[in-house]
Order: sequence, then C-alpha cells, then structure tokens
Amino acid sequence: MGGNLGLAVGWTMLALLAAGSAQAALQGRDLDPGKPGFEAYYDTELDLTWIADFGFIRSSGLDADGRVSLSGAQSWIATLNASSLYGYSDWRLPSVAPVNGSSFQLAATNNGSTDVGVAATGLGWGKASEMGHLYYVTLGNKGMCTPTAAGNDACVAQPGWEQKNTGPFANLGTFVYWSGTTLPGDAGKAFYFYAYYGNQNYAPVGETYSAVAVRSGDVLAVPEPRTASLMLAGLVALMLALRGRNR
Repeated sequence: MGGNLGLAVGWTMLALLAAGSAQAALQGRDLDPGKPGFEAYYDTELDLTWIADFGFIRSSGLDADGRVSLSGAQSWIATLNASSLYGYSDWRLPSVAPVNGSSFQLAATNNGSTDVGVAATGLGWGKASEMGHLYYVTLGNKGMCTPTAAGNDACVAQPGWEQKNTGPFANLGTFVYWSGTTLPGDAGKAFYFYAYYGNQNYAPVGETYSAVAVRSGDVLAVPEPRTASLMLAGLVALMLALRGRNR
C-alpha cells in the first residue's frame, strides 16, 4: 500500500510541476502573483521571453504615446534592467540577423528571402527575425503582400491580411517596433518591424517608433500561494509514504 501511495503522490507531484506548461510555442509566466494573468510569455521555439504587455513602454511611464527614438528605446531598456524588472537585468530589444546566415540583403522581397520586405505566413524569416517569427510563425499572421516563388518586390494584397491575431499579448497594436540591430557599418540606421503591414525594414535611429522588451532564455515563474501549498503538501506526503515503506 505504501508503494502505491508513493507512486500516486509522485504522479501528483509531476502533474503539479508540469502545471501551466503548455505544448504551444508560448507558455505563460506568472511573475507577479499579486496580479491576475501573466506578465511574460516564453517562446519555446526561439528560447526567448516576451513581456506580455506590448504597451509597457507607455504604462511604465517612459513616454505617453510610446514612440521613441532608438536611443530612447535603449534608455527605457536600461531603466528596466537597472530596476531588475521581475528579477532580471538582461532585458533587451528584439534582434534581427541575416536570413541567409551571413550578410544582410537589403533589396525588398515579398517572401522573406531577403532581410527587407514582407514574408510568408508560417515561415517569416525563420528565426533570424525575432519580431518576424512572432508575427508570421507563432501568431500565424499574414503580410500585406502575397508571397511569390520568385521573391520579387511585387505587392498584390492578400485577402484577410488586415485581420491580426495578437495571441495572448496585450496592446500588440499595429505599430512600428524598433529592433536593437543596427546596419553593419552604419550605426545611424536600425531595423524595425511594422506589425500592420508585416514588413521589416530599416530607418534612421532618430525616427520615433514603439518598443517591446524581451530577454534570451526562460524566466522563472513565481508560484502562487495555493500552488506552492499544494507542492509542499505533495512533498510531505511523498516523504511520509517513503518513510512508511522503509519501515
């Protein structure tokens, strides 16, 4: 009987530890048990954590309309890190890497074969563009232009491209979001992602766009009091069952 009890408790503990761990690409992270909902989402495909509120640059008090230059966005990130937001001091802006793995290609295409333009739903720019991956792959949105096999700059509007899936994120509007990646050899220009058209491009760093905070890797969710109590009770029961089995 003790062995069966120990096995049952063990399965209970595994279930508790797995609670909240979804099979989808995005997993909610409760970083403030005093507030309802999740404060961040972990992207299992990118191994990246997104702030849940894409309007946090406004609600955090930096800027009333959330539109800042790249240096303003970086200053905001520095402020979050100085305050160790949710216990972490390595927040950053999303990044962009060359889709071909070697060097940026700045000619516009409609299928994500270069680093400028729009991309295909479910593909984006692969993992080279973090915002592009979120928009096209994780959330399954469409770009304005119909992708073609040739990957030219032709733009025939796709039916339904204006319908946006924002997933579990709050305030993921049709804004332009800065990346933290400047052009090689030209720090005066940086990549951005426009969540309305689904296009990636670059602009002078003095332009004023929105920004979102991310960090590499997962974040540790803080157990809610009830969950912590259940886990503690499970551990106690497991220890008692093991003691009884060893007598």
